[in-house]
Amino acid sequence: MTAGTPVHSVEMKGVTKSFGGVKALVDVDLQVEKGEIHALLGGNGAGKSTILKVLNGVHVPDSGTILVEGKPLTEISPEASRRAGIAMIFQEMSLIPTLTVAQNVFLTREAKGAFGLIDDRTAERRAKDLFDMLKVEVDPKATVGNLGAGQRQLTEIVKAISQNAKVLVLDEPSTALAVSDVERLFAFLRKLRSEGVAIIYVSHRMDEIARIADRATILRDGRHVITAPMSDLPVETMIEHIVGKRSRGLSDVVRGASNVGAPLLELDNVSGVEKPKNVSFVVHSGEVVGLAGLLGSGRSAIARVIAGIDPIVEGEIRIGGKPIAITKPSDAIEAGVALVPEDRLRQGVIAEHSVAFNITLAVLDRLSSNTFISNKKVRDLTDEQIARLRVKTASRDGAVRTLSGGNQQKVVIGKWLSTEPEILVLDEPTSGIDIGSKSEIIMLMRELAKAGKAIVMISSELSEMLSACDRIIVISEGRVMDDISRADLDDALAPKDDPVAQLQAAERKLQIVIQNALTKSQGGTHVH
Repeated sequence: MTAGTPVHSVEMKGVTKSFGGVKALVDVDLQVEKGEIHALLGGNGAGKSTILKVLNGVHVPDSGTILVEGKPLTEISPEASRRAGIAMIFQEMSLIPTLTVAQNVFLTREAKGAFGLIDDRTAERRAKDLFDMLKVEVDPKATVGNLGAGQRQLTEIVKAISQNAKVLVLDEPSTALAVSDVERLFAFLRKLRSEGVAIIYVSHRMDEIARIADRATILRDGRHVITAPMSDLPVETMIEHIVGKRSRGLSDVVRGASNVGAPLLELDNVSGVEKPKNVSFVVHSGEVVGLAGLLGSGRSAIARVIAGIDPIVEGEIRIGGKPIAITKPSDAIEAGVALVPEDRLRQGVIAEHSVAFNITLAVLDRLSSNTFISNKKVRDLTDEQIARLRVKTASRDGAVRTLSGGNQQKVVIGKWLSTEPEILVLDEPTSGIDIGSKSEIIMLMRELAKAGKAIVMISSELSEMLSACDRIIVISEGRVMDDISRADLDDALAPKDDPVAQLQAAERKLQIVIQNALTKSQGGTHVH
C-alpha cells in the first residue's frame, strides 16, 4: 500500500439492519483502503453476509452511511452499487447454467456488432483474455451447466473483474477451488491490489486469510469487534475474537451420559463422484455424532450419499452390521435412514401446504388402504408429532409458511420421524432459527439417541455441535481428518462452575482442530 494518509475506497459508518425485530447489524463500521485486501471474519450469524449485501445494494440499512471513494452512496440498489464500482461474488453463484461462459461474464453488458446485434465472438475473445490474465483454462464457449464447481467459481470471479471494479467483494471464493487454482486466484488478487483495487475477502479458512489479507475486521453477533493488521492477528487470536463472550444460550443444554450400543451405521471407504473420498466411520445406537468442517469440506456430500441422493462410486455402507445397497432415497428410507435436508424451504417442506400434509407426506402408503388415505390416521399421526415436537401451530390444517422458522424445522423433523427411522441424519438442523428452538432441537436429538437411535449431525454452528454431540468427526477436502470424543475438547483450565466459559473453550479448541485439518489436507503447517 502507498505511504501517507489511507484513501478509503469503502467507508461504512454506523450501519444498523434488522429483520423482523432481529438485529442483524448494530452500529457497524467498516473501512477498506484503496489497494488493500481486507478480510471480513466472524462466525455464522455474525453479520458478514448482511453488511456485504448492504454494500452491494441488496439490503437497505435501517441507519448508517456508505461512502465509496469519498462519495456518499445515496441510492441503495444493486445497480447503484455497480455504477459506483462495487462488484460482488456471492456464496450462492449467480450464473445461468444454460448460457455459455462468455455470455454469463458479459450478461447485461453484451458486446454489440453491426445493426446492434449481440456479438458472441467478441465476448468470447474478451473472456479468454481475462482467463489468460488469471492464468487458468476455462473455455469461453462452454455451457456453464457442464462445468465443474471450480470452473464455475472462476467464471464468477472473471465476471466480477470484467466490470473494472474499484471494490471487489469475494464471499468464500476458494470453497470450490483446487489448491493450484487458489494460488492462481491469490496471485491475481495481489495484481489487482497493486493496481489500486480494494478487495474485501470473506473466508472461514484462516490460513488463507493469514496469507492473503493486509488487515481484518471481525464481527460477532452483528457488532464490530476489532479491525487490525494481520500481523496483530495470529490464528489463535482470530478464533478468540470470533468466539468471544457469548450469552448463556446453549451452555444450559445438558448432554447427559450416553448409553452407546452396537454399531448401527458403518461407512467403509465410501467415495462419491467428487466427494466424499474413502470415508470410513461408525455411528453406534444411542450416539450423536457430528460432522464438522468448513464450507465445501464434503459434509453434506456424505449425508447425500448415506441418504441415496448421490451415488456411491466405491465402498460399502452397513446398517445393523449388514451391507445395504443404497442407490436411491427410497432404499435409504426402507433401510431405516432419514435425512433432514439443509434447505428446509426448498428441500424439506411444501410451504403452501398444511402441517398435516407435510408431516405425513413421506408415509402416505402406510396411512392408506384400498388406495384411499385414512383421514383419521393422518390426523392421529400429525397430532402425535405436533405434541412430540411441541410444534406451535394454530391448527394441523394451517399452512407451513405461516409458522416460525423453528416450527417449520420441527415439521421437517416430524415428517422424517414419521418414517420411524433408526438412523437420523440432520444437515444444519438449527440454521436460521431462534435460540429457544435450537435448544429444543438439540434436546430432541439427545432424547432420540437415548431411545437407541443413531444420530448424525452436520452443523456450521460449533457451539451447537458441542452441545449435542458425543463425538465429532472432522472433514476436509472430502476426507475424514480426525475423530474426537466430545470429552477430549473440554479444557481443564476452564472454570468447572461456568458452563459458558467451558463451551467457549471447547469451541476454540474445535476451531483449531478444523483449521489444522484443512492445513493437513493441503500439506501445510499446523496451528498449535
